[in-house]
Amino acid sequence: MRFLIQSLITLICFGSFAASNPAPTPETISLEPVLDLLGGLGNAPPPDILWTPNPSPECAAINKGELQCCQGTLAGDLPLIQFLAALYGYKLNPNDVNGILCNDNLATCPGVKLCCQVTALNPLLSLYCQDYK
Repeated sequence: MRFLIQSLITLICFGSFAASNPAPTPETISLEPVLDLLGGLGNAPPPDILWTPNPSPECAAINKGELQCCQGTLAGDLPLIQFLAALYGYKLNPNDVNGILCNDNLATCPGVKLCCQVTALNPLLSLYCQDYK
């Protein structure tokens, strides 16, 4: 009986002691200062090195870009696209169409054909595109 009472007292004391010290909660890290800094990078026009060096005659009347075959398109207001564009100093309009996984294999294009003005990030991304026909 004595052992049972000691065990019960120990359990009550230890249990209340443990309850008074809750587990520490992890601190959250704010990315806002980093995103603000990166957001400011896109205020200037993109460097000339980013503009396509090979404008296509097919795109002359559309946007003077390069005709690309892209596996998909992404809107300019997606956070990942805004981040990548800002990283390279390019500020996108939220209404921009951007190609993903683009190349110049137009003969057997399984995706969508786009006229893209910035192709320096190929094959990952082509920026500021418009539909071709």
